[in-house]
Amino acid sequence: MASKQIKMPKGRPLTIVQVISNYPNAQPVPSIKGGTEKVVYELTEELVRRGHHVALFAARGSRSSARLIAYPKGLKHEQIHQYVLQHMPTGTQIIHDHTFRSALGRRQLPCPSVCTVHLPVKRHGKNPVFVSKRARQLMGGGKGFYVYNGINTHEYEFSSEKRGYLLFMGRIIRNKGVLQAIQVAERTGKRLLIAGPIKAPVFFRQEIQKRIQRNPNIRYVGAVGGKQKQELLKYAECLLFPTLWEEPFGLVMVEAMACGTPVLALKNGSVPEVLSGFPQLICKSIEQMARKVQQKNYPPPAKLRLYVAQRFTNKQMTDKYENLYREIIRRQAKEKKASKA
Repeated sequence: MASKQIKMPKGRPLTIVQVISNYPNAQPVPSIKGGTEKVVYELTEELVRRGHHVALFAARGSRSSARLIAYPKGLKHEQIHQYVLQHMPTGTQIIHDHTFRSALGRRQLPCPSVCTVHLPVKRHGKNPVFVSKRARQLMGGGKGFYVYNGINTHEYEFSSEKRGYLLFMGRIIRNKGVLQAIQVAERTGKRLLIAGPIKAPVFFRQEIQKRIQRNPNIRYVGAVGGKQKQELLKYAECLLFPTLWEEPFGLVMVEAMACGTPVLALKNGSVPEVLSGFPQLICKSIEQMARKVQQKNYPPPAKLRLYVAQRFTNKQMTDKYENLYREIIRRQAKEKKASKA
């Protein structure tokens, strides 16, 4: 299902530098697993399609239609700003900092910058952009901007056929709510597949693994990406998103709906915003989530995909960032002119 055509913001092509983190074990761009890497890739590709001159600083092994500048092996976070300034194209008009601690945006730069705050940190650079209104409220004190993450819906396979299993997909840590997803499966007797990297081994071993072993309806399938991720998402009866923390966005909710799969989520973080079109899918408790699983009162799969196509696409995300780039460039030029007067 194609997304509605959106008018592109008008103006001359810009020279833009996109900078992603080089933390230990950084994922190359595009990543089949890393959400931030995926979002940066989609934004970069769409900017290039629109005729902008884009340079992307990313981990070794990345690929992009932009001019790709790979970080050297062993480059530390505190060295990123220096490396970028030494290698960025002449005439760069704006730097978009996606690093998790605003490696560039917190420093004096030769051009304006925008800092997308992908993780819950309160120390960020000038012109912070949060990925939801809730994140802006909590981390920015209501100041700054917000732009929702977007995906390329054409890359997500749609299916109205469902195969009767519940799905949890995310990092295996306590705050993601994997234990609560298991509780829903236990209460309902439904089959549950758990997918994601184990980031808290002790928690997994002591609290998750034993419950999986006791229940033949629950299976851990490991970290997934690519075709395997698509298959899990599009055939799930429902994605469970029982997040326990103030999740800034939660990209997997959008990915699931793009595949025609409903999402039942606890009312935390950005959930009320991402699921604003389907308030009946928002849950106040695990007990209520279990009841909704049993009731199966889900929106039609095609309606879920259309909802994503109208609100959370890479084109819409790029429209907002492009307008923001131009506004910040214009504002800084005005300030510079006023200071000389």
